[in-house]
Amino acid sequence: MLAVVLAVAGVGLALGPAAAAPAGTAVTVSGTGNFASLKVTVGQTTNLINQTVHLSWTGGAPTGPEGNFYTNFLQVMQCWGDDPAGPDREQCQYGGLASQTNPASGAFLRNRQLSYGSLIDPLEDPFDRTPGAAAVTVPFRSVTGVTTTSPGDFFTAGTTNEVPLAKTRLDGGGDLDFEVQTNTEAYGLGCGVVDQTTGKPRHCWLVVVPRSDKEVNGQVAGTSYAHSWLDSSPLSETNWSHRLQVRLDFQPVGSACPLGAAERSTTGHEFMAEAVLRWQPKLCAGSGKVFGYTQLPDQVARGVVQSDKPGLEFITDPVPPGEAARPLVYAPVALSGLSIAFMIERQSGGSGSGAAPSVWQRDGEQVMDLNLTPRLVAKLLTQSYRGALPGPADYLANNAVSLTLDPDFREANGDLADSLKTIATVDALVSTVDYDQTAVLWSWINADPDARAFLDGKPDKWGMTVNPHYKGMTLPVSTFPKSDLSCFGAALTETCALERHPLANDMHDAARAASRGDSLGKEPTNLRNPDGTKNLASVSRDPVGARRLIAITDTATAVRYGLPMAKLRNSSGAYVAPTADALLAGVAAMKDSGVDGVKVPNPTSTAAAAYPLTNISYAATAPSALDTAAGADYANFIRYAVGDGQTPGIEPGQLPDGYVPLPDDLRRQARDAATKIADLAGKPVGTPDQAAGGAGNAPGSGGTADNSGTSALADAGTAAPDKAAAPAGGPGPVKAAVPTKTIAQQQATQSSPTPASPVGIVRWVLVVLLAVGALAAGGGPALLRLSGRRGR
Repeated sequence: MLAVVLAVAGVGLALGPAAAAPAGTAVTVSGTGNFASLKVTVGQTTNLINQTVHLSWTGGAPTGPEGNFYTNFLQVMQCWGDDPAGPDREQCQYGGLASQTNPASGAFLRNRQLSYGSLIDPLEDPFDRTPGAAAVTVPFRSVTGVTTTSPGDFFTAGTTNEVPLAKTRLDGGGDLDFEVQTNTEAYGLGCGVVDQTTGKPRHCWLVVVPRSDKEVNGQVAGTSYAHSWLDSSPLSETNWSHRLQVRLDFQPVGSACPLGAAERSTTGHEFMAEAVLRWQPKLCAGSGKVFGYTQLPDQVARGVVQSDKPGLEFITDPVPPGEAARPLVYAPVALSGLSIAFMIERQSGGSGSGAAPSVWQRDGEQVMDLNLTPRLVAKLLTQSYRGALPGPADYLANNAVSLTLDPDFREANGDLADSLKTIATVDALVSTVDYDQTAVLWSWINADPDARAFLDGKPDKWGMTVNPHYKGMTLPVSTFPKSDLSCFGAALTETCALERHPLANDMHDAARAASRGDSLGKEPTNLRNPDGTKNLASVSRDPVGARRLIAITDTATAVRYGLPMAKLRNSSGAYVAPTADALLAGVAAMKDSGVDGVKVPNPTSTAAAAYPLTNISYAATAPSALDTAAGADYANFIRYAVGDGQTPGIEPGQLPDGYVPLPDDLRRQARDAATKIADLAGKPVGTPDQAAGGAGNAPGSGGTADNSGTSALADAGTAAPDKAAAPAGGPGPVKAAVPTKTIAQQQATQSSPTPASPVGIVRWVLVVLLAVGALAAGGGPALLRLSGRRGR
């Protein structure tokens, strides 16, 4: 094997455990021999959960020829292995995408096969090469002890994180956001599982196999033999010997807090999920209190905080003035935003498309900047592009096929449209869960005259009109309605819009899917299920280099999965991305809610620097419904959240990227609220202390406790959000609004637990114990221990 040199923070190290590197520092690996000029940097190698890590490289040869992956590219995979020298090739998750044919490449580049006919790797042990002999493959040896030549039980095309083809630019550099997986996503690798002997989480490896224009036998593609592409697998011994490898260290999966410990319930919107995930291990360290967390829609969380067992709830909008059954206290604990994140890679159609060489030579590169107007977002959310339906529809006949072919998009993004001619982005991955911030997004759209006119049926200046199923839509709403349920085809080949373009379970699933190039869509196989219904299979993931998905998600989750976030045109006409400065400007532009100390988003602000979808997460509770111990615990949670929990970083207990540290005035307000919660806990309403406390936050924190305030759901002069939704099956106005389900029903269908460890939250489950009051009575926290989704 050729030697590989590690350079960490400028210091040369022998190949071995990366624990010697300072936590959070990047690790750079350098090749030798034919790849001596290649340097690959991995941006984060410690404290990993299921997330992406950024790879960048220099010193490579450009991938080619145009638009194809014939020569000079990287192949990236994740492996397990306890040997400090690195993993064996049998320990690597690779070959799950063997059936993928786009973009064009050699016959065996995507699989584990070692027999290539007349092409022979001299470093391989001899095996039967006679015509008709069985194919020879590298078996997969799992961390569980199973060795198999059919690794489908451990990873498939739908689950693997391998990148068989990563492009090197003309300048010799490249970039890739690679998803690292924990035991939860890849149990064959076992990354992050705590070793019972050492007490430490199992590490894994990121392996990069660089490819040139030479085959395993030394011949040059296109020169020494007829065709111009490489054929052999990266696991072939000669290719494997050139590998670059970096150790990956994970946070523990499933054991950040002691099992069986009593928990305090916290629940609420998903904007807190990433923060609580990172805070939990620090909060419970050293026999500290364990805080369970369950995702709930804001509306349901507002119901819980008014129940007899309120716990601590995370929300955007407060309980409307005058509706609280008992005095409530609100503490700002996190600043983030709702984002329109994207994974879109340039595909111009090549030199034959008429594009300039400076355009088509960049095919396969990730787009990092995108401008979106309210009207463009309205088109994405209303199934108005022709490609958003699985078949032709007369009422969309004059519309653009996709976002990137829309002249409206070109007007906002200039020449970028030339680079995206074959990218069919037709909608956005959106959550099934109701959030206040969804209404803020719709309010931003509704306040724009061009977007509102489009929704009312007026064609834009290129003649595109809204899908009539959404015409006259009453806004804002806290949901993403899928109102066109059209199906095309018949019997076993019938394809329906909601199957091909479904809702995501939540914002996390939307972001992760976009990062992986997974539309979440299903399509018919022309077969029957045992019960006689048509059989559906997952739509193939987009290959790296041709991904084209958009997801509406919170800023922290977008960062976690390496998704750039679009610049949105605010009411001043400026395009603003959710940077730290723009989110802080968004806070400054917020409005009084009418509840003391609570500000609500102002998506129609004309402040040029303000991001229109800024969000403050408030922790809310009713001290009089808590006992003194619970009051003290929740007060300590808030103090930590606005203290050490506001320190940015990747260590347990720190604030993840995608959040912005709270301004000092909001931290003071939160500390005052924590003191109030601790002081008033267990004191019945009507006592002198409670009377002095009032229904809002600490005195002097701002705002007025009257009934004149409004929430984000009543923004932009729209109709009241309690109108029933119009039928979704045919054209006509959609007047969807806040759902009319009871609190208990919504808790049962829209709850998702996050354990007190970075293991991850399971997909949406029925939480039958989550009736009002059960959360703080022991049922909810017990459920938080069952499984995970966020660390995945």
